[in-house]
Amino acid sequence: MRILLVTYWSYPHIGGVSTHLNIVRSRLEEMGHEVDVLAQHPNLTKYYFVQSGVSIHKQSYLKTAESAVKLIFKRGGIEPTPWILWRETEKYAFELVCNEIPLEDYDLIHAQDIISSYVCRKAKPPHVPLVTSIHSCQATEWIANNEIQVRSRLERDYLSLEEYFGSMSPDCLIVPSRWLSANLSYFHVNHPSESIIPYGLNQKAYRDLLKESETKASLDEAVQKNIDKRKTVIACPARFVVIKGQTYLLQAMRKLADVTENVVCWLIGDGVMRRELEQQVNNLGLGNHVFLLGNRDDVPQLLSQADIVVFPSLQDNLPYSIIEAQSLGKPVVASRTGGIVEMIEEGINGLLAEPRNVQELYEKLLLLIQDEELRAELSREARKRALAVWNDMVMLEQMLHVYEKAVTKGSEPVLWEQDFIAALKYCSKNYKGIKEGGIIHVTSLLGKVLDTASSRPVSNANIHLLDISGVVLRSISSDAVGRFRFHDVQPGNYELGWSVPMSSGLRTRKIVVSTLEPLDIEVTV
Repeated sequence: MRILLVTYWSYPHIGGVSTHLNIVRSRLEEMGHEVDVLAQHPNLTKYYFVQSGVSIHKQSYLKTAESAVKLIFKRGGIEPTPWILWRETEKYAFELVCNEIPLEDYDLIHAQDIISSYVCRKAKPPHVPLVTSIHSCQATEWIANNEIQVRSRLERDYLSLEEYFGSMSPDCLIVPSRWLSANLSYFHVNHPSESIIPYGLNQKAYRDLLKESETKASLDEAVQKNIDKRKTVIACPARFVVIKGQTYLLQAMRKLADVTENVVCWLIGDGVMRRELEQQVNNLGLGNHVFLLGNRDDVPQLLSQADIVVFPSLQDNLPYSIIEAQSLGKPVVASRTGGIVEMIEEGINGLLAEPRNVQELYEKLLLLIQDEELRAELSREARKRALAVWNDMVMLEQMLHVYEKAVTKGSEPVLWEQDFIAALKYCSKNYKGIKEGGIIHVTSLLGKVLDTASSRPVSNANIHLLDISGVVLRSISSDAVGRFRFHDVQPGNYELGWSVPMSSGLRTRKIVVSTLEPLDIEVTV
């Protein structure tokens, strides 16, 4: 088969979607299938085919997309907020890009998120089947993040509808956990062809890594210095975003450091919370106990050297990092939330704590630090579970059955755009304006891009404003004196990303818009 794997998210990227794409692509190719991956480039300026590098720049499509979206809303009698308008413009631009791709050349399309699922349903030919894997529930992440308060009632309904239409767009739906399946049902997702297929890893590779873990030779010098056989190493591999809960882990680490000096914690990853986490480490006096290791391509090797792996997430589905930890026989302390409770049996192969409960997280970590016998028992059981459950070949076999069902079932065209607008109009018909009881307030976000070495302004830098779910809202370039401005920004938390032309990387930071006064910031490249 010729298969197209599609994701709206950037690739490669920190997180489970990238890990899943890597595994699925490589295993399908080993089986003789021809596989392409279409994703957003890491610098967020284009979509590209990962293998060939062929790319389509987004900027030329955004103006056309915004005009079309405004017309769609006008015809539907809906007055969108800037946030809704921007999100829909981004999705429509992606659709315009997909319209230029010969999707009819593929035997099957496998989308990896609700945005690419919805877009592919509209852009693909009727005869090409669509399978979608859902890896998280974005709508409930807004609630878990405590960010939902800044969204108007219309915007909350918009998020619910987005979850519904993205999940109901494919011919066959795949979810990795019972929790996610149940969570989607709150948004009336009841797909007639849904399959629950847990994730998997190459267990042979992790068995080999276990044999190699007796040596530190594969780790760089900076990390080797942090490995002290007299100290307990706690590893937390996760993106630096609010939903992953590192701020609560640092509070628990302060309590641990007050009890014992012989403990260190590795925060493995990066993200918009980096500055805040660095500041928290300093404020809590944890400089000798907590180390931010940044993005790494040797996470399994790092985990193999840890004594305990911790996941203080506020909400999570079926984290690949827990699967990695269990595959390496590591005891895990994680939040009692989402699909995690399907991965860890309390006191059998790990320990659970309530999300945001610093005291309970501290107590569970301290228990494992002090009780080496319990740690060893949990380690043995964690490895047993990995061998029994987390097998990538079992995952691929089940996935191929879904592919076969989708191909046999065939695909029928559906007017999803009209349905979505009709549903949003129904939700908004009794609202008083675009925000119930009043209007949406907006302000401006200004900034300047400077060169780190010379402090000179940088022109033509690519600047992106993203919401907390990672969806790009606006993309612009800095002017001749390095300045940029985003108009009509609603109060809330955002992610600002920036890069220079010809760069593959993207720097990010968290931006808080809390007043109606223009916010002026400075970033460096």
